Amino acid sequence: MIKNLLLGFVLLLALSHIHAQRISGVVTDDKHHVLSFASVFIKGTTKGSTANNEGKYFINAESGKQTIICQYVGYERQEKTITVGSENTTVNFSLSVQQLSMKEVVIRPGGEDPAYEIIRHAIKKRKDYEAPLDSFTCEAYIKTLVKTRKLPTKIFGYKIDSSDKKDMGVDSTGKGIIFLSESLTKIAYKKPGKYKLEILSGRESGSNDYGFNFPTFINFYNNNVTVLLSKLNPRGFVSPIADGALNYYRYKYLGSFIEDGKEINKIKVIPRRKYEPLFSGTINIVDGDWRIHSLDLLLTKTSQLELMDTVQIKQIQVPVCKNVWQTKDQTIYFTFNIFGFDAVGNFLNVYNKYDIAPAFPKKYFNDVVIKYDTAVNKKSKQYWDSLRPVPLEPEESKDYKIKDSIYQYNKDSLWTKRYTDSLRKNQEHITAAKILFSGISRFTPLVTQWESKRFFKSTILIDGIAGPYKCSRSLVKK
Repeated sequence: MIKNLLLGFVLLLALSHIHAQRISGVVTDDKHHVLSFASVFIKGTTKGSTANNEGKYFINAESGKQTIICQYVGYERQEKTITVGSENTTVNFSLSVQQLSMKEVVIRPGGEDPAYEIIRHAIKKRKDYEAPLDSFTCEAYIKTLVKTRKLPTKIFGYKIDSSDKKDMGVDSTGKGIIFLSESLTKIAYKKPGKYKLEILSGRESGSNDYGFNFPTFINFYNNNVTVLLSKLNPRGFVSPIADGALNYYRYKYLGSFIEDGKEINKIKVIPRRKYEPLFSGTINIVDGDWRIHSLDLLLTKTSQLELMDTVQIKQIQVPVCKNVWQTKDQTIYFTFNIFGFDAVGNFLNVYNKYDIAPAFPKKYFNDVVIKYDTAVNKKSKQYWDSLRPVPLEPEESKDYKIKDSIYQYNKDSLWTKRYTDSLRKNQEHITAAKILFSGISRFTPLVTQWESKRFFKSTILIDGIAGPYKCSRSLVKK
């Protein structure tokens, strides 16, 4: 019976892609340097992908004529129109550094940089773009990676030896991946502030866990921006287009470029003072609409950043309808050095399948805001290969292969008859004295804590707000 169900699932998965072909390629600059995490999507849709650290990407596209768009912050956007047939297609992109025009620059009386007028317009429009949709649904692919660059020799007096490093999955020098996960989450939103997350699938390298599968929305239209966790700064960080941003930032006009007939202004963001919760970097503002097109902003210890040493945020916004833009790609790079643990990592969020006019069933939004599919952690390698919008990097593929194999071996070995019989044989005899004075321990099958409970508490990030929400492990309604 199980075999037939699995066979049916595989056939259904194959049929669902029978009319779709894969478009793949590599994104580089004009000097053949890879552009990691470049955004690639099909024009006129929100269906797309993000290149991995090696610049490789792929998209499943319907047959017929398709225009593929590739963009990367700081580089000129490129479009290529192809005809998708019965064969997989390779489409490589070579992007040039953004050529900024300075022809229209007008220096105001008093020598004010033209960036200030652009920012003033953006501040006036901020509230219009803060929450432009009454409701929407979308899917978020989330990949989380944490790698160590160095490990301490001791932690809290405990020596970290070679066996500890092996258990962590790092090499003898203390370098390697210590956490890798990916997931697919369906997000539903309705004003005012109602959310529901349906965790469709999730995996964690070397584990049967679900990984990190809660999307993080970093909204720069908020006056105070929460990044990942409020613990990074309880006050939040001042947005470059906050109502009082001119008191906190200096701005420099770097030029403009044209995209889809619109002029995009590139603005350098400079904190006025150190040791205040401020960003530095660049933000691109659409002329006339005064909305955020994309950004590349950095936080450091001089930004009152706590726990982490640096956090870099890259966002690309795309139109989901005529007058509404939403986040398409968001990558957060971070570094930290705590107790001698020197690590780097990234959170990658790719948003697809936006529906801005969903029809929600009655009482769809209730106390349960997180639902887990019953097969959330039981997806096959073929499923992930067909779904994943960002190709795995070689070290990630290797990490999954090695750690998953070790996990499966240990899991199978744990329940062999020889092992269980050996455990029972070596169990201590029960005596009245042991029960009264020291207690007894007996071998019993392991049961995960949350399997025995219908509800549990979990801290998630919704619209940049961390908090406890009621969760349910129940079948996701299709």
